[in-house]
Amino acid sequence: MPALVSAATRIWELNTYWPVGSQCGVWDAKIRGVDIWECIRPHTASHGSGPPNPRYWRYVTRR
Repeated sequence: MPALVSAATRIWELNTYWPVGSQCGVWDAKIRGVDIWECIRPHTASHGSGPPNPRYWRYVTRR
């Protein structure tokens, strides 16, 4: 079953707590679209913990 993507998906930001199951969007300038990622491990965002780090995130879709 495909994952649902909220119309209000947050943008990934440093120093933000991301619980399991939360989603974030990251702008991809090459394709001029937003990649949606789902958190698979709870953490507070720091340099290196953002998408596409597979330790914390699972790719969902592109908008």
